[in-house]
Amino acid sequence: MKILKMFAPVLLASAVFHVPALGQQSATVVGKSDLAGLLEASPAIPVSVESATARAYGPHAAPYAKNQLDEAYDPFFKRAAAAHDVLKNAVAAHAKSTQDAATVQKEAIARVNSNPLVSGMGGLDKIQQMSPEERQAAARQSAAAIQQNIITGNGRNSPEMQAMMQRVMSDPSYRSKLSSMSETEQRAEIQRNMGAIAPQTAEQHAKAQQSLQAGNEMAQASALRAEMTQMMQHLGQIEVEWLRKDQAISNTPGNHDQIMNEIGDKMAKVPVIELGEYGHDKDPEQVQALELERAKRDRDRAAQELPERIKLYQQRKAQYQELVNGYQSWLKLNQGRINTTPIEAFHNVNTEVSVAAYEEGLIGLSETLAKYSKKIVDETARYEMDYRDKASNASSSTTVARSTKAKK
Repeated sequence: MKILKMFAPVLLASAVFHVPALGQQSATVVGKSDLAGLLEASPAIPVSVESATARAYGPHAAPYAKNQLDEAYDPFFKRAAAAHDVLKNAVAAHAKSTQDAATVQKEAIARVNSNPLVSGMGGLDKIQQMSPEERQAAARQSAAAIQQNIITGNGRNSPEMQAMMQRVMSDPSYRSKLSSMSETEQRAEIQRNMGAIAPQTAEQHAKAQQSLQAGNEMAQASALRAEMTQMMQHLGQIEVEWLRKDQAISNTPGNHDQIMNEIGDKMAKVPVIELGEYGHDKDPEQVQALELERAKRDRDRAAQELPERIKLYQQRKAQYQELVNGYQSWLKLNQGRINTTPIEAFHNVNTEVSVAAYEEGLIGLSETLAKYSKKIVDETARYEMDYRDKASNASSSTTVARSTKAKK
């Protein structure tokens, strides 16, 4: 093995390759979304329970009024959906306008067939017709031929070189002599036996350039995709942190679950009384009073949480804006690295799709804000409307009771 390694410097010195620049590409379609505008347009959370209720049920918020939040938030969500569609359609049209599927498939097959191992096995079509055993045998034979080709200088196997190799393998004294030579002497001996190495043909040089360019493109694509993956992971981590903060607000003492449990305990202790023709049931006056207490406490709790939710909304929006600014700065510096070549099965160097996916994630941030706003408004308004309903029922019951007593 030591002797075989001596041939590598001579073979590598026989050709010097130039790595060509990437081919001309179309300008990328990413970076056109109005990310900042979408963030700014995301509906904020109203500053009071009353204004939240007015947004959800109208300015008068009469009992049994229809919830109007879908109508209030739909215009924004439609704008965000349109931004998603514009980006998706632009990327799809961009890829389609460059190469059709048949051309992409044809070029992919050609690249596979240009692989020395595949070429040595007869090409992709022939390989597909082989049995598994035949493929293994053909692969071993092709690999052996490639190895021999490397050892003998790209097929330039002169009779002198063959004689030298034979002598190395069969003559211990010559092998020992060769091993004792200096590196310079070994190279000279190998070069003398190989003879003058023929220069590369234009076709060989072109293939070498194509191979190196393909490797360079793949390496650049992998590096950029790795960056986008990290950015997406960071985005996900931020969302998890905001959800944790929101849940922390809900879990503080006096929360809605605690209110429900405490009223439930009280309700269980309400005595059952005689209700005439209605039979027996829990004292309706005490039940009604407890329902009103629960509704009031829930309404007050929602009012207590509202400023904290607004603060959280504003903090999220500010951090989302930082993410958008960071992406736009990154885009200015890395515009030339975005590869718009159509996606191929065997040589995918397209990075535009990865960048577009992250940009879509940034569009989604404004939708996340709007969904959060809608959720808080909906919950706050429902607690307020429930309280109004219970208070109205209690007032009506009191009036009826007083009227009945007066008649007696």
